[in-house]
Amino acid sequence: MADGSHGFNFPRPQASRLRTGEIVIDLFAGGGGASEALKQAIGIDPALAYNHDEWAIGMHAANHPLTIHHREDIWHADPRVDVAGRKVGWFHFSPDCTHFSQAKGGQPRSRKIRALAWVAAKWIGQLAKVGLAPRIVSMENVWQMLSWCPLVAKRDRATGRVLKMDGTVAAKGERVPVQMQQLVPDKKRLGETWRRFVAVLRSFGYVVEWRKLVASDFGAGTSRERLFLIARRDGEPIAWPEPTHGKRFGLAPLVTAADCIDFSDLGRSIFDRPRPLADATMRRIAKGLVKHVLQADEPFYLTEFANAGQGGRTWSAAEPLRTQCAKVKGGHFALIAPALVKFRGASIGHPITDPVPTITSGGGAQRPAGAAHALAVMTAFLEQACAGYYAGAGKDLREPAPTICAKGSIQRLVSAELAELTPDPEAGAARVAAFLMRYYGEGGQWGDLRNPLPTVTTRDRMALVTVHIQGTPYVIVDIRLRMLKPAELFRAQGFPARYVIDRTADGRPISTSAAVRMVGNSVSPPPLRAIAEANLDPVTFRMATAA
Repeated sequence: MADGSHGFNFPRPQASRLRTGEIVIDLFAGGGGASEALKQAIGIDPALAYNHDEWAIGMHAANHPLTIHHREDIWHADPRVDVAGRKVGWFHFSPDCTHFSQAKGGQPRSRKIRALAWVAAKWIGQLAKVGLAPRIVSMENVWQMLSWCPLVAKRDRATGRVLKMDGTVAAKGERVPVQMQQLVPDKKRLGETWRRFVAVLRSFGYVVEWRKLVASDFGAGTSRERLFLIARRDGEPIAWPEPTHGKRFGLAPLVTAADCIDFSDLGRSIFDRPRPLADATMRRIAKGLVKHVLQADEPFYLTEFANAGQGGRTWSAAEPLRTQCAKVKGGHFALIAPALVKFRGASIGHPITDPVPTITSGGGAQRPAGAAHALAVMTAFLEQACAGYYAGAGKDLREPAPTICAKGSIQRLVSAELAELTPDPEAGAARVAAFLMRYYGEGGQWGDLRNPLPTVTTRDRMALVTVHIQGTPYVIVDIRLRMLKPAELFRAQGFPARYVIDRTADGRPISTSAAVRMVGNSVSPPPLRAIAEANLDPVTFRMATAA
């Protein structure tokens, strides 16, 4: 059944690049990133998928209805029973990476979670005993797994005594049970457990290789770097795919963060929130605004203005611009260079390579932030909201998105509205100036941004934040911020647009937090698909015609 149960799915005929009688197993299947990659490369759904999370299994079942889903403790499952005598052509596993990841920082590690990769070795060994060891094995994890080693108690620097899980320091002479200790990698034995793990795989007759691959090199919109391991025991050489996307000649263009973002929703003003943003967030926004807008040679921006409507189409910037008028009741479009992309309503945008259109004084259509002007420019970038260890300026939207993590979306869209230098938006401009002076400048000259501004006597005194676009001066009159949505994150991760992320196979809605958790835990499909295609048998005429 397709509801995540153990019921049997009667398969429809499918062409497969596996050998006769072989199946695919996805261990730690999550929402289905690895399964999607293998399905795209091989041509069939995995036969078996395992995960302990109810919502992950539900999402997986919605997208892979022919898979038999097992929601159970994988330590207790017996692969010999589930495989039922079938040959395993491809066996993939992606154990929890959080307790290897650099993003874990100095937080305690779990021995149990770090040991999950041993489940794969156990399964391979059990299948080998009955002559069914997988022909090809793949693994994805953070590259820090190469330093996998035993854990030791973390100690207080001042006293040398053990740090407990509750943050306290052990008393002199106190014996702290291991389950109450903060555990950290033993720096003297870095890589020891990883080498032992590889040796076990080789003992089963596998040739084992591994590499770091970047997802954006294969068409994903994220710069996520991951360790991939391949093991084969069929006598065929291991093949590693070459990048398909990049800045080198002959490669397809990188998929950028901007390609994955819905710019019809720019979020809410950072100055108009029931609960003020944290100071750390404000500092990151200020730093990003300076780097990606004020100091950028060519800031990423989109324009919005009222002009003639031409339906809901998009055009290349290389084509002539359609007829435009000074005023129109309608909405707005957004331009993301170099293509015209719909923003709102039914008007058309304007290529940034051309002069700006005639600027009018009217405000026939509603304007963001209440600005009464016919032309505004929105700049945008990503703010990286990591848990205290990152204080940088974020990412340019013309680059792939940063790595997507499981504990919520930590990439947030920041947009700044630039307006003509007229009296109308001066209050907003002064507010933005105050924000930058407080969070980026020296001395913190302004107080709470919700309070009235001090008396301003001259424009110079206001220190208006000015940006020149094609020789025309604009001032920043507002800054907006919103979290990236699950659909945007899944697009950046490289999932196809058809992938179901909002409901389970039996129709239950999946919450935003659950969807974000699943995309953060997921395997980016493009690099694994490339690995599979490089290592599968060539497509035969029979397979090609059957497909």
